Amino acid sequence: MTSRVYRPDERPDVEVRVDGEWHPGELRMWHHREDGWWANVNWRPKPGMTFVDTVREEDVRLAQVGPRR
Repeated sequence: MTSRVYRPDERPDVEVRVDGEWHPGELRMWHHREDGWWANVNWRPKPGMTFVDTVREEDVRLAQVGPRR
């Protein structure tokens, strides 16, 4: 298994797809398993709410717009 952990000051801004919708977030770690790459992310469905989740590679992309909310 291979992984890449980002320090808090290095974490890329990303968008995370949850239930078909893209939400702003932060990439904490990439982890490779037998079934592919997975990302550990923080994501925010709205200001003031943050979730920590693990999602498949195809459900994460680099942020398309401005700074974090």
